[in-house]
Amino acid sequence: MTFVSPRFVALMLLATISATAQAQGLAPDVLFEKVSPSVWVVQTSDAQGRPVGRGSAVVTAPGRLVTNCHVLAKSSSFVVKRDNVSYGATLEFPDPERDLCQIKVANFTAPAVELADINKLRVGAKVYAIGNPRGLEVTLSDGLISGLRKTDKDELEVVQTTTPLSPGSSGGGLFDDQGRLIGITTRGFRDSQNLNFAVPANWIVELAARGQVNLDKRHAPVAASVGGSAARPGVELPATAPLRVGDSLEYVLTDRFTNVRRTILYRVDKIAGDLVEFNQGALVERAGGGMIRMTSPQAGEMDNAMPPGGWGKSDLKVGQSWKLNYQGNETWGRGNYDLRASVLAESDTRIGDGVVRTVEIKYVGFAQKNTTTSTSWRFEATVWYSPDLGRVVRFESSTRATNVAAGSVIRERVELIRILRGDAT
Repeated sequence: MTFVSPRFVALMLLATISATAQAQGLAPDVLFEKVSPSVWVVQTSDAQGRPVGRGSAVVTAPGRLVTNCHVLAKSSSFVVKRDNVSYGATLEFPDPERDLCQIKVANFTAPAVELADINKLRVGAKVYAIGNPRGLEVTLSDGLISGLRKTDKDELEVVQTTTPLSPGSSGGGLFDDQGRLIGITTRGFRDSQNLNFAVPANWIVELAARGQVNLDKRHAPVAASVGGSAARPGVELPATAPLRVGDSLEYVLTDRFTNVRRTILYRVDKIAGDLVEFNQGALVERAGGGMIRMTSPQAGEMDNAMPPGGWGKSDLKVGQSWKLNYQGNETWGRGNYDLRASVLAESDTRIGDGVVRTVEIKYVGFAQKNTTTSTSWRFEATVWYSPDLGRVVRFESSTRATNVAAGSVIRERVELIRILRGDAT
């Protein structure tokens, strides 16, 4: 007869109970008690200290929280708060492309969450969301993973869930049944029941590195790499100087959420008759302006949404208007644009040390971006177009998802800073 010690039996029983609990998941109240201390409200304010909006954030490391970048839109400052406790916060790392921003809070001791293994996610698994919908602090809701949407490279792009989300939930946490973070809740469709989304939590691991790259671009040198080769800086030309092979147009693209700036150079590589090729053929224009072809958009929405022929014409008059319906130039899937353009005014715009005459044009309408979620967007852009140069010298856009409750917003500014003679010594 084999003797089994009572201690061994007790240990085996505890292991069995633990394994059963793992299989069944935590009870909702236990899960809430475990992870809710890590979910906070983000309250944004304008330059005068007036409230602008509210969202959520999840503690991911000591003194660090992650939220959606669109939560911080239009704000000059923001705090993280719960109940009557409030902490001043600052943006540390922005990754607007993935709609994730890491914020930093001093003397902040709330516990960090554990990240789930994204590779083990399965459709049908039970999940819980904790956020601040409609300003109702630390609200728990539950649902299922209803889809795992991937890119063409089979990389997880968004977690689809039936868990209810409302405005204010953006930046909150989506957790598995063990209280591990699956993703940051980001948006839901207004016209569809229980169709909501979260960006995958494994992106948080890459956030600091990607955010630092964005911050470094603020101080990028003028002779930034373009199209895989370095553009020579040369000397600055008068704005009206005709372009020659080797010349470059220097634009600055600013993300108006994060104020991250980066230099965009369009270098003239070839002039053949009436055609001018930039950046190894990535952009082809007519000599007097007007886009012929764009295969590699670089300047954000100015390039992505550019109509056939470009943003302006040579004979524009104040009060003139027209309609456009066309496909954009997005490399990840061409969007369909339905816009109305109106000429608002004429003015002078400074480029470097010179001044050029510009026509201000307002574009308003809708875009159907061909993303995973086929989101419809409200598109607005103001364009300062120089008929003499045949190109845009300033471009400001706001693109907002219309059928998404906690929708994403793209707000950008592109400015022509100077024209460089590339072959000068």
